[in-house]
Amino acid sequence: MAEMPRLSDLLSCSNSTVTFSLLGEMLSRRPALRLEVEADVKLVCQRCLEPFVESIHAVSIMPVALDEAELSRWEHDDPLLDILLADPRMDVMTLVEDEILLSLPPAPRHGEGLCGIVPNGSA
Repeated sequence: MAEMPRLSDLLSCSNSTVTFSLLGEMLSRRPALRLEVEADVKLVCQRCLEPFVESIHAVSIMPVALDEAELSRWEHDDPLLDILLADPRMDVMTLVEDEILLSLPPAPRHGEGLCGIVPNGSA
């Protein structure tokens, strides 16, 4: 994860590893990529400011347009569809980093009852 600059800035420690697979498949008669990502990211709890581990398992299936014209047609048919443009130099690590970033909680914190913070009024 140390090689993922946008992600590294959000972690308490970036020496974790990421496991991923990227496979081609057909989705409704369209070529697509299936990206599966697994990682244990080390975040900082927003309640107690202590580090904790968040396990991520994400699966994303992205149609692949062969050229700009096909991309434009697909976007016109379904503006919410997340489409990739075929590129032999595709940056796979950026796809993996994007998937992890989208999987992070908006306000990272320990699970219920696991946070080290003491409730107000308790001694």
